[in-house]
Amino acid sequence: MTWSGLLSWLHLHYIELLAVITGLLYLLYAIREKPVLWLFGIISSALYVWVFYHCGIYAYTLLYIYYVIIGFYGWYNWLKPVKKPEGDKALPLRYAARKELIIYLLIIVVTAVPVYIALKKFSDSDMALVDAMLAASGMVATWMLTQKLIDQWLFWIVIDLLTVAVMIYKGLNPSALLFVAYTLLAINGYFRWRKEYKAGQVQN
Repeated sequence: MTWSGLLSWLHLHYIELLAVITGLLYLLYAIREKPVLWLFGIISSALYVWVFYHCGIYAYTLLYIYYVIIGFYGWYNWLKPVKKPEGDKALPLRYAARKELIIYLLIIVVTAVPVYIALKKFSDSDMALVDAMLAASGMVATWMLTQKLIDQWLFWIVIDLLTVAVMIYKGLNPSALLFVAYTLLAINGYFRWRKEYKAGQVQN
């Protein structure tokens, strides 16, 4: 690629590249349980609203608007001290109960169905079902992250793998690489959070 070609490509994709960079910082800080993750998540999500809208991934556009909004709640919830007999502590890691997981899965289905119908009827989306399912799953998984549920990483592994295929299909190659990285980091995050949870159980 020539310099002029590279500059032209950067001009067309600089917003996506900024979204990729801030998205990676978001996930790296999530693995380390640093509340600043929410700042980078809000920035990355806001940039992706623009990217996905212009690529015709409409449910994902709405999803990333949701990410921006819930990012502020997540930031607040992670910083809010939890009242315990031994004193105020940060929000602890925990596994979701079986009942919770069933509810989350039902919410995904119940949310995805009307989104799919709306996309088929009112948009030119060429991947309405996948778009709806990923959007609904992402909403639930992000809520689980705000609650520090270890299981949320398993949701993200599946979501990120499917999103890789979507990004390739839409020609968003930097984002495809981002979601490959997201998948690998989500696997790492799951095992890291699980290890920290077990260590905390032993100490207690």
